[in-house]
Amino acid sequence: MTDRFTDRLKLNLSSTGTELTPQQLNENFKSIEKEFIQRSVNASWFGAAGDGVQDDTAALQELINKTPDYSILHIPSGRYKITSTLQIRKQGIRIFGIHKGRYRQGKGVTSIEYYGTGPCFQIGDESLPSFSGFQNVQFHDLAIRYEGTDRASLNNPFSQEVKRGYYGKGALGIQDWKGGGVTLDNVLIEHFETAFWGYESDVDLFNCTEINYNKTGIHLQNRSSQFTSLALFTLGNDTALDLNSSNGARFLASQHIKDGSSGDIPIRIDDFMNAEFIGCWFEGLSLEHRVTVPSFIQIGATKETKNVALRDSILAIADKFRDKNDDNYRSVCDYFVDVVIGKKILVDEVGGYPRNLRNLVSFSGSSSTQQATLRSHLDFNYVDNRYYKNNGTGQALLLVEKYSNNGIEDLDKTFVKAYLGARQNILAGSWQKVHFNQISYDEMTEFEATGNRWRAKQAGKYRIQAYISTDPQVDGNRTRLALHVNDEQIAGSSAYAYFDDRVIGGPNYSALSGTIELKLEADSFIDIRVFSQNKTDILPGGGLTYLTISRI
Repeated sequence: MTDRFTDRLKLNLSSTGTELTPQQLNENFKSIEKEFIQRSVNASWFGAAGDGVQDDTAALQELINKTPDYSILHIPSGRYKITSTLQIRKQGIRIFGIHKGRYRQGKGVTSIEYYGTGPCFQIGDESLPSFSGFQNVQFHDLAIRYEGTDRASLNNPFSQEVKRGYYGKGALGIQDWKGGGVTLDNVLIEHFETAFWGYESDVDLFNCTEINYNKTGIHLQNRSSQFTSLALFTLGNDTALDLNSSNGARFLASQHIKDGSSGDIPIRIDDFMNAEFIGCWFEGLSLEHRVTVPSFIQIGATKETKNVALRDSILAIADKFRDKNDDNYRSVCDYFVDVVIGKKILVDEVGGYPRNLRNLVSFSGSSSTQQATLRSHLDFNYVDNRYYKNNGTGQALLLVEKYSNNGIEDLDKTFVKAYLGARQNILAGSWQKVHFNQISYDEMTEFEATGNRWRAKQAGKYRIQAYISTDPQVDGNRTRLALHVNDEQIAGSSAYAYFDDRVIGGPNYSALSGTIELKLEADSFIDIRVFSQNKTDILPGGGLTYLTISRI
């Protein structure tokens, strides 16, 4: 027996057979759509009007309740007024509407208009103490909007500018409680406090989803893992993505347009492991807004977050604007990535206008876990010639791999040269630290001039060289040069190694020197100390008394 539905799908796409005309193809697609509607359960059968006036809450709830698991629910084009939460306690139901073009607005679309508080759609709820079992709920071709009057203002200046800067207080578009497998396909959600909220909602798939004008766009919490998004579009949200306490998220070819504010980060990733953004577009506010977003992405605000990869990113960052208060030029977004508590953060190739940022990366936290790697052709630069800003008190580490005709060049690795800027008196018969108070080079900001010591920001093997010149010595004066590691004491302490130990003969200038290679853990520190049997002075100058350190 021929299946009439399947038969309509035979569109002669192969090279054989009679080629169908555009009119015949159109007629076939109309037949397929008619067949689909006939096979689905239609909301109009339960009294839904879709006129934007009648309250259709009861009709849509009955549609959901009276259909078995894995049913296809069809909501025809129209405006459906919903005043309280639609509860979904079904497995694998598929809700289909109709959309036309970007934003899914205008006539001929299926628009769910929410006037209540709490979620518009809720899969499971907090009354279920464990896994709900209501999996694989799908939403297709729908617009879901908050239209109620209990509103609050968004901070986002773009949303305010286009008169869309509001959200429903306490309202959520879709909430999934321990279900998972949620699919959003060609769905628009806007004007909610949270557009999609997932709690232990794993293996979700969002395809061509639009999240616009929300306080928070997508919030994943508490093991909402294995999330995948393809061609996600966010616009004018205070925060577009809030990923928390979960593991595994992939964003492929997503676009994040004019999200954030002076107090809101567009993308927050905290207490999270394994997030990947591939081929994504990050567009900041316009310079006309005269607002600076702190960073586009913040990593590890409160807890360690690791394995975040940002590959082939395009940064559409507007030109800097002139601040009317102090006449200085400021960026509409200070940093692309701010690492607070983050490990194994990768920024692999950045295009567009990264030079319009203040710096590419910021390390603003106080944690020792602040590590990032930048891989790029680096065809851009910054005023201070650095790709990162260490504006916190943590042990910031940025490893830069520059791709060039010379192969891969490692930049921003430890290289330090410090020297004595003025004469230093050495008392007879005592050990004293050498005051290297002038810095020629310090690529990683590791030398602590006030403590006269160098502190490693990363574990590794280092080459340390010291050269000390003194005034002429009396005949037979013994002088010594020592390296101390992790030693806070002066009197009674023991050297890690002696660079030099000699007895000077004759009234000649004295020079002490030495080189050592050693392995250090991160946060280890070293200092250089001198002993003279008789009183003497150490001579200043970059070529006379200096310390050099490099990672090998």
